[in-house]
Amino acid sequence: MAYNRKQKHAWQKQAPKTKHNQKKPFNPGRYGKVWGSIRFEHDWDRTPEGDSQGPVIGKIFIGDKFHELTFSESNRIIETLRDAQHAHNVGVRLGRTNSHAGIKDYMAHAISTK
Repeated sequence: MAYNRKQKHAWQKQAPKTKHNQKKPFNPGRYGKVWGSIRFEHDWDRTPEGDSQGPVIGKIFIGDKFHELTFSESNRIIETLRDAQHAHNVGVRLGRTNSHAGIKDYMAHAISTK
């Protein structure tokens, strides 16, 4: 019997496809109040204002406000949001809850309320 290049082995089987409920309407509010209003528009051949050296790459719209961003500003936003997500995930793993959200020194607050 000749070698068949397209022969599937047991370890090459594809995983079953996910069955999604397609009849359910999409609800953007489920992801937060500004999720549906976040968008980005490119602005080609723009020069930066002030002392910045990087080119203006476009405008980010959040809600009814917009900001023109340079390449380095967009990188800073990405880094800051990644750090925020990481801090949140670590806090969840450590058992931090909303009951003490916004309190700077939680341990001092916990001791004083006992």
